[in-house]
Amino acid sequence: MVPLVGQALVIVLVMLPFGFRFDPLGGLLALALLGVFGVGLGSLSYALALAVRKQDWTFWLVQQTLLYPAMIRSGMLLPLSAGPGWMQALAKANPLAYVVDAERALFAGEYSAAVGWGWLAAGVTAVVGLTVGIRSMVRSAE
Repeated sequence: MVPLVGQALVIVLVMLPFGFRFDPLGGLLALALLGVFGVGLGSLSYALALAVRKQDWTFWLVQQTLLYPAMIRSGMLLPLSAGPGWMQALAKANPLAYVVDAERALFAGEYSAAVGWGWLAAGVTAVVGLTVGIRSMVRSAE
């Protein structure tokens, strides 16, 4: 969580001289949202690493097969509004898409429904991730 939020903070600071302006309260809430989502995603990543520890190549195969398509379907890299309908439909099932929308809204100082949906997606991801991650760690210690 700390490296993720730290990296985001560095990106924000680097962008300030280039004209990036953001709502200070929204920026803090956006970084907190990113941290909550990162806890869930990190926990799921640890669970995956524990599950495939004897075949380490599998970790990278699964991670890259899931992570990059999820990033593309979130609208993080390219706007989804210009994408095909099937991609827009898949984005509705992608929690990262809701977090990305909430991040954009928060940095802009807009406290809309998108922020609530983003916090819900991040919270569910954190709960599921922590549940799976903790169970995996307990099982691996036995």
